[in-house]
Amino acid sequence: MEILRAFVADHFSVPLTWPFALGTAIVVVVVLEVCYRLLFRWLTRLAALTRTTLDDVLVRRMRFPAQVLVFLLGTHVFLALRAVENARVSKLVTITELLLLAYLAIEATETAVVHYWLGERKKIQVPSVVRHLALVIIYTVVVLSIIGTVTGVNVAPLLATSTVITVVLGMALQDTLGNLFAGLALSLEKPFQEGEWILVDGVEGCVTQMGWRATHLRTFSGDAVVIPNAFMGKARVQNFDRPQKITGRNVEVLCALHAQPEEIEAALDVVVEKVPGILATPPPKAWFAAMTPLFHRYVIRIWVAEFCGHDDVESDFLKAFFRELSARRLALSSAAAGIDADGRPTPTATAAAAPAPAARAAP
Repeated sequence: MEILRAFVADHFSVPLTWPFALGTAIVVVVVLEVCYRLLFRWLTRLAALTRTTLDDVLVRRMRFPAQVLVFLLGTHVFLALRAVENARVSKLVTITELLLLAYLAIEATETAVVHYWLGERKKIQVPSVVRHLALVIIYTVVVLSIIGTVTGVNVAPLLATSTVITVVLGMALQDTLGNLFAGLALSLEKPFQEGEWILVDGVEGCVTQMGWRATHLRTFSGDAVVIPNAFMGKARVQNFDRPQKITGRNVEVLCALHAQPEEIEAALDVVVEKVPGILATPPPKAWFAAMTPLFHRYVIRIWVAEFCGHDDVESDFLKAFFRELSARRLALSSAAAGIDADGRPTPTATAAAAPAPAARAAP
């Protein structure tokens, strides 16, 4: 504003009458509004020619701040022509203008560098917690610099040397800061990322968001689970999508006592070919886990392409394996349920179900 006021003082007799100053400000606003509309019309057409949608979003986000900036510049011209010496008003207008310009510059830079160049061109996804923290630091430095430059007050030492504010904020934000730094550590180490399936504290879920305070999961039942980052940094986390997408699943199967291990392995080979979700490589394997008086227990490991579909594949496998065992007369029902493979009661079960003979009366 000082530069504009000096220019007006050199070429005009100030202060000018308020009608003339107001009219001049309105003319400036109209000219800037025309330039604003032409500029954004050109930017919209240019954004429509690109494949990415980031520039379309950026143009929409910049419209309102740019519109406000146009009216602030008109107000700036009016105050300069009227030679308004109100320091508060002048400084407030100048600070607001500079903040809007800084906002437009930072948003454009973030979209161009982080989202487009790193995200779309280089395929490097910057964690949201890191991006938000960087924006907070940049905006804080910019705001303090603008306020300090315009008002002449050194704001940074005032905030840094305020012991009361530091203690209060430290105590109030203790948990928040702990979650924040834990989120930064998770973002740097990257034990998991968005879209991967993990197991933490007995909860299986897909990572949908890694935020400042917490990590958000979506379970198989569609529920949302929010886990604080401080807990995530201490807990044991199992990532089902690393080091590769394929995952092995152990399924327990109970078989009849007379079933030979070779027959179970042969049935397994047949079932693997029937179920499309089971991978042939690595090959599935069966372990003879236990012998009991009623059944034999086998643990069978199958491999699926992705963890998110293991429930359906395991269900299809168990159904197909049961049908194959029944066809081979190896199903558990023939030994433990008292029913043979054809659905008829076994002799032992029939004898057990027959009523006991009536006792004869004493002579």
